[in-house]
Amino acid sequence: MKLNTAILLEKIDRHLADARLSPEEQLRKRWAWIWILSTLLGVIASIVYFLFFLNLWPITWSGLGFLVGYIVALILYTRVRRFDLVINITFSFFTIIVFLAMLQTGGLSNSLGLVFVGINCAMGSVLAGNLRWTIAMFVLYCSTIIALGIAEPYLHTPDYITAEVNTRAFVFLAVWINACILFLVVLFMKDKSRYEKAEAEKLKKLDEAKTLLYTNVSHEFRTPLTIINGIAEQMTERPGNQNKNEAQKIKIQSNILLRLIKQMLDISKIQAKGIQLNEIHGNIGKYIQYITSQFESLAETNRVELKIQSIDENIFTDYDPEKLMEVLANLLSNAIKFTKPGGSISVSVSEKRTDDGPCVLILVTDTGCGIPEKELPHIFDRFYRVRENDSQTPGTGLGLAVTHELVELMKGKITVSSDPGKGSIFTVSLPIKKTASIAEDDGFSNIKSVDEQLVTFIHKESAVEKLQNYQPDKPLLLIVEDNEDVLEYLVSVLESNYQLELALNGKQGLEKAISHIPDLILTDVMMPEMDGFEMIDHLKSDIRTDHIPVIVLTARGDFDSKISGLEIGADHYLVKPFNKQELVLKLHNLLEIRRKMQLKLGVAQVVPDGKQEYRQELKFMGKLNALLEKNIENEDFGVPDICLAFNMSRPQLYRKFKALTNTSVGKYVRSYRLQKAKQLLASEGINVTEAAFATGFKNLSHFSAVFHEEFGCSPSEVNKNKT
Repeated sequence: MKLNTAILLEKIDRHLADARLSPEEQLRKRWAWIWILSTLLGVIASIVYFLFFLNLWPITWSGLGFLVGYIVALILYTRVRRFDLVINITFSFFTIIVFLAMLQTGGLSNSLGLVFVGINCAMGSVLAGNLRWTIAMFVLYCSTIIALGIAEPYLHTPDYITAEVNTRAFVFLAVWINACILFLVVLFMKDKSRYEKAEAEKLKKLDEAKTLLYTNVSHEFRTPLTIINGIAEQMTERPGNQNKNEAQKIKIQSNILLRLIKQMLDISKIQAKGIQLNEIHGNIGKYIQYITSQFESLAETNRVELKIQSIDENIFTDYDPEKLMEVLANLLSNAIKFTKPGGSISVSVSEKRTDDGPCVLILVTDTGCGIPEKELPHIFDRFYRVRENDSQTPGTGLGLAVTHELVELMKGKITVSSDPGKGSIFTVSLPIKKTASIAEDDGFSNIKSVDEQLVTFIHKESAVEKLQNYQPDKPLLLIVEDNEDVLEYLVSVLESNYQLELALNGKQGLEKAISHIPDLILTDVMMPEMDGFEMIDHLKSDIRTDHIPVIVLTARGDFDSKISGLEIGADHYLVKPFNKQELVLKLHNLLEIRRKMQLKLGVAQVVPDGKQEYRQELKFMGKLNALLEKNIENEDFGVPDICLAFNMSRPQLYRKFKALTNTSVGKYVRSYRLQKAKQLLASEGINVTEAAFATGFKNLSHFSAVFHEEFGCSPSEVNKNKT
């Protein structure tokens, strides 16, 4: 039943849909229409009852008047925007008809219950949502009642209205009107509740979007601050040894911060109408071509082809060079950011005539990752970011919001079409005007601002590409970080103490962790393709990597994120900007904990013991010992069989086992066999030969030699000393 009601209401909404109305007005229009229909059915039933059951033919004209009024109202209702006027004028007409009908019946006491119809008309006006008209309706209705009260002594009651007819008609109309009111109240309250829930859900989503925005803003601010603080600390430590590269990095990161702040302020200013256009009249095609060319080196650096095609260089119009540059910079930098190497981006400009007049059409087309269809209506929202795009790197979500606001400020329109996996097309339409003063340079004097924006994208050799840190004698540290500048800073801090392996996202990090089995992992959280939490979850659920200590280094410093990171297995959680000493000490302490664990697990035991903090490691060692126990008599059982049993390659098994025990697998297997042989020799009724054969040693001289090497005595000595 609920489903049917919902479907019915949806059909009614489609029938009454009017883009000119707000959601609240549309809601009132729906229920006013339902009220009209319900009262119309009551009028038809009343006419049939009055005429054929009560023989009140002399007041047939009033029923016909009602029917005509309803027909006209229903025709106008879906065609005009001011549905409230349709309702109030119609109900005013009905009130007058009811007044005239009661004059004919002899006044209030013999009204046949028509007085309730007047109340119905007054109540119906409430749904229109026009307070003045509602007050006027109640004044009109009360005026008719007062007039009838004054005139009643002078009115004559017709013979066809007997006391019985009056009572029966009175009861019928009273029940009908009350049923209509009850019906309306029930449905209205249900819909009001549904509407309030929908609004609450919208507010909840808005709140979530704002929270996400603040999280992302925090992330974007903390990352450059980490680099600035770190470089400043390094410069302080060696005051006499500065270089231009460090100063340039600080400048770049400062520009990133300034750009973020500017975007946030721009939105606030536009909302408060605090930004004004500074338009010039010039060649917009030539200007756009020049702006686009400024991004060619950035596109080339990212191995993306940037094509300037179909540019009409002779389109003269009014435009604000700075605002237009900001729009193009946001669209082009986004296109380059989300287009994979080997892809292409094209920019075209043309003049087009529309119903609103001539306009400039700017198209930015890319072959990037695209945008899911359900996200398209929201990408220009102020607090919205596409969240289902696995290829998307973290950001504030401000760029497109600023772009949209600036285009609207210029009286233009921006739209987007996208095919996920194939690319997107952003279309900017700006009206052609000729009111501003002519600029000889077409606004090129503003180009210096482009350089400030591009400085945040200056390419340098990737930290991953240039890393040369082969130090096999040092612990292997895997750093997973998508920001090249942060990665480069971390390398400068840690390269002297660790052999480093680098990854630019969680997916790469997971692959390298499995293939290299590092001693430690240092990871960011917000990264493209796979975030840090997802990577840690995979690592801790894989027997090959579940032992590796992980430090989370992130800009997400909220309590819930910290708890989430620790719950999935992170050993430490550091928030950017971090203290270099704290990071170095935490890494060192984790290695010390590993060394203590190695002392416990490195000694072969039939049943290992240890503390609960080593439960994953003990679980692995327990499975290994059980495997060795099962194959203890098999002399040929060795490392290849263990690799097969654990589904590991030889290097993976070696790296994991070395991390757990600081010894080789082969040595541990031999030690395990010898420990078992020693136990057998110390027991009753077992001689040296039997103990050797029972533990996989078929060569007695070899058994005696390795036994003496392990325990400092011969097998026969242990056998003699047993009690």
